[in-house]
Amino acid sequence: MSTRGALGSLRGWTIGQLAAGLAGLILLGFMVFDPPVGVTLFWNMLIPATPALLVVGTGAWRNVCPLATVSMLPDRLGFSRGLKLSPARRGALNLAGLALLLLIVPLRHVVFNTSGHATAALLLGIAALALVMGFLFERRSGWCAGLCPVHPVEKLYGSAVAFSVPNTNCRDCRCCSLPCPDWAAGRHGAALSSSKAARVSEVLMAGAFPGYIWGWFLLPDEWALAGWQSVVVLYGYPSLGALVSATLYVIAREAAGPRRKDLVLRTFAATAVSMYYLFRLPQLFGFNPMHNNGMLIDLTPFLPAWSMGALNVVTTAFFFWWLVPHGRGKRSWSVRPPFAEFEAAAPALDRRP
Repeated sequence: MSTRGALGSLRGWTIGQLAAGLAGLILLGFMVFDPPVGVTLFWNMLIPATPALLVVGTGAWRNVCPLATVSMLPDRLGFSRGLKLSPARRGALNLAGLALLLLIVPLRHVVFNTSGHATAALLLGIAALALVMGFLFERRSGWCAGLCPVHPVEKLYGSAVAFSVPNTNCRDCRCCSLPCPDWAAGRHGAALSSSKAARVSEVLMAGAFPGYIWGWFLLPDEWALAGWQSVVVLYGYPSLGALVSATLYVIAREAAGPRRKDLVLRTFAATAVSMYYLFRLPQLFGFNPMHNNGMLIDLTPFLPAWSMGALNVVTTAFFFWWLVPHGRGKRSWSVRPPFAEFEAAAPALDRRP
């Protein structure tokens, strides 16, 4: 790509980043002032589309994610402390982010799926946490590659992206995270490190996540927490599913051996994203009466019941075809910077006829 082309591509992604930030502010406005619309936009449109986007283009998501923009503000404005994270401490942050994800998701059933105000408070709290991590630590190491609760899902699903994109957030590379999940091509994101924390994260995410999703979808929305028994049910179903799934993962990984470990990991990743859409698509289109709060549009008057089964077959076949076969994990999420040389050349380029 020419210097002018690379600069233009960077500008285009920056515009996309600004547009995503504006959309995030509008979404928060709906959450506060028109909660039903805000809940529908966030939980029934944005969130259902995100897993598929992560499978096909993780770098695109990481470029435009508003929380990434927030976390980079201290660095961009020159007041970040820029502390370096050791691999061990970043691994601990990864585990904490995963724990945060597993803690928040069950609460959707009792509050977030039905309350725009609660969801707005959750998003603002996470944004504040991203800002603090950006203030404390260097570049994207503290949040985007560390504590972000979405990052474990990115690593699980992002092993076979269709394209690499310019890195809008990092104009030059300072090696703040080694190995960097954005430009480490050819290796599964959930297995980039051999540290103890990374091995635990791998089993909890790659192994346990399919069962966790299955258990979560067995619970309905709008039931009140009433003492420890309800808390046990709320977290018990996903945890039990996760335990079964993680056990099967460990057995399969040991049986496959080191050479086929990555194949097992990709198979479980495909199972997790397929499991999500197996339940979520019927909800979105009105074919699952147990989860009316998750409906986007009721298509039951227009489509036969078997259509959802056919759609699930198509999506499952796609994800297994896309994620499991060898030879797909050759692209990185982003092209490794620097973009600094392009920025230096910008004035000269802008003066050209």
